Amino acid sequence: MQNGAFALLERSLRIDARSWSTHLARLGLIGAIYVSLCLTVSTQFRIGAPGLSFFQGIASLDAFFMTLLGIGFFSTAITEEKEEDTLGLMMMAGISPVGILVGKAGGRLWQALLLVAVQYPFTLLAVTMGGVTSGQIWAMTVALLAYMLFLSGFGLLCSTVAPRSRTAGIVMIGGIVAYIGLPVAAKGVVWIHRSSPANWTHEWNLAPHWWDLLDRFGDLSVFVRMPEILSTGFAQSALTLQVVSNVAGGLISAGMAWLVFGIATRSPATESSSRGLVSQRRGFFRFSPGRSWDNPFVWKDFYFAAGGIWMLLIRVAFYGGLGTVIYWWQQLLGLPYDVWVEVYLMWIMFLLPVDAALLVARSMHDEVRGQTLASLMMLPKASNGTVYSKFAGALLGWLPGPIFGISTVLMTNVGQRGLRHLLTHQDLWVVPVVFLFFALVPHYAALLALYVRWGAVPLAIGLTLGTYFVIGVGVMVVSWMVLSPRPGVNFGIGFQLAMTALSLVLLSINAACHIGVLLRVESLGAK
Repeated sequence: MQNGAFALLERSLRIDARSWSTHLARLGLIGAIYVSLCLTVSTQFRIGAPGLSFFQGIASLDAFFMTLLGIGFFSTAITEEKEEDTLGLMMMAGISPVGILVGKAGGRLWQALLLVAVQYPFTLLAVTMGGVTSGQIWAMTVALLAYMLFLSGFGLLCSTVAPRSRTAGIVMIGGIVAYIGLPVAAKGVVWIHRSSPANWTHEWNLAPHWWDLLDRFGDLSVFVRMPEILSTGFAQSALTLQVVSNVAGGLISAGMAWLVFGIATRSPATESSSRGLVSQRRGFFRFSPGRSWDNPFVWKDFYFAAGGIWMLLIRVAFYGGLGTVIYWWQQLLGLPYDVWVEVYLMWIMFLLPVDAALLVARSMHDEVRGQTLASLMMLPKASNGTVYSKFAGALLGWLPGPIFGISTVLMTNVGQRGLRHLLTHQDLWVVPVVFLFFALVPHYAALLALYVRWGAVPLAIGLTLGTYFVIGVGVMVVSWMVLSPRPGVNFGIGFQLAMTALSLVLLSINAACHIGVLLRVESLGAK
């Protein structure tokens, strides 16, 4: 029993212990905490509670990277074995379903827990800096660990049921969005009801216990729990409804994965690539790829990486529906019109680089999985032309997002205030930085898709934030050292110099990713 249930887990732990990437990840996390600590110490005389500010940054960083781990790390535990067609060999070797699930998910969960445990002693420094207590740190640590257990169990279930890693990642994203959005929405509705009950009595005629139940439902999310823990005067127990529900949800999901393991893995292994929503034939409400275009690479990636016409229409409906929901929310709360615009543009600015990263990563990943790069390099076409044609085809399906964003900016600024108010003098220096920062995500994703088997997009997002944090802190420190000792220095000149330096650094990183993608494609094609 021990060999069947724990042999794969022991092997996974041994491999991770000898892998340089896991130790490098821990070192990178400690480095980020150290940089944040130095930044907090340098500004502690200008803020009231430096320890609380330092701990808020660490907790937010942990929650964000845990979410990324859930999408790109836990959701591929079983699907990667399905894609490699090795799951049947494990079962033929006598490893039980429990052994496979524990071996594949247990090692990943242990490594993720160590990432949180390794930083716990450093977070205790926040107590000595003031503004936060040891009870708050302990409660936050328990809440985050429970959230990680939930992500591990739910990711294992998605990976067991889904036929491929891409499908498991999509289901995982949907589950995380529901986990974050539904409790937050419930808390918002309860807050609106309690702040203005007279306006809602006629439309929401609910008994008081239903409002209490809705309020308790909002406490299930760690993202609702975090502001409560970080509030002043927090003295509650660490064992809360969020902790119990998250741990129970993770265990129930893992148990369901064990129950459906035999049914979900009964079929033969599926190919890692899929036609998606592209129909093989024409018909009513069907969009077939038809004949190839003049540039077959653009045609192929538009239909088979970006999803073709169907996914184009789905993106149009998604961005339009997102704007409608946010506009309804703004009208419901009676907020100014500018709030709707700012929230909508904020969501678009977040979704655009992630969507582009998903498309370009899939464009490269499918070629690596299908082992077709060698065939592409044999064609009478330059390798850079082939790569950029593939990116162009994948990004054709990405166009609805930029169109909606640009249209919103033009309608709200040009239509209401005139063209002269579209950009101020200061915005002209910020726009290149923002554009190059968001461009890092798809650039990193394209490069990482040629090196890693899974998780290129979550790794790209994390690497982008880490790059921008390090560069931003470096530019701030250099600007302060150069400009602050000199009295009478114009702030505008210092701001322009800082933005220019930051733009040049980000541009250099993007260019390095371009070169890295081309070199890696040629290297893989030569094998």
